[in-house]
Amino acid sequence: PLQGELVIFDPASSRFFVLNRTMTFVWRRCDGAHGVREMVDELRSEFSDVDRETAEGDLKKALGELASLGLVVDLP
Repeated sequence: PLQGELVIFDPASSRFFVLNRTMTFVWRRCDGAHGVREMVDELRSEFSDVDRETAEGDLKKALGELASLGLVVDLP
């Protein structure tokens, strides 16, 4: 993988996933302790040239993609 990317293996499906830098950033914070607002703030700190609206959109897109792949779930 390129710098900042992450490879994940799902043993249940025997599939590999390559996450780009933004999705890797989000994946590492999907621990139940980070809320969306906190992740947006951290994303803006990590990628200093990103405004809040873009960061929020990128975060929601990454979360949606991770959820559609079955790699994260929305907890009640």
